[in-house]
Amino acid sequence: MATKKIAKNIKFEEALAELEAQVRLLESGELSLENSLDVYRYGVELAKVCNAKLTTVRQEVEKIVAEDDGTYTTEAFQDLEA
Repeated sequence: MATKKIAKNIKFEEALAELEAQVRLLESGELSLENSLDVYRYGVELAKVCNAKLTTVRQEVEKIVAEDDGTYTTEAFQDLEA
């Protein structure tokens, strides 16, 4: 079984749903060792796609900051883990 190819224009929600389906398939325990490895590899690629899309969105997000004078400004999103 060859590893599936991921569409270049796949949406985040589609990639995440497919990743969840692959996890369920692995957890079922019904696959051969070789098929499990292919499903795992495909899942890793889906996880990379999801992570890349989340990183892109994170970089684009701005937060709205209320100023003391009652106005609002925007500020670049800061990684909460930093």
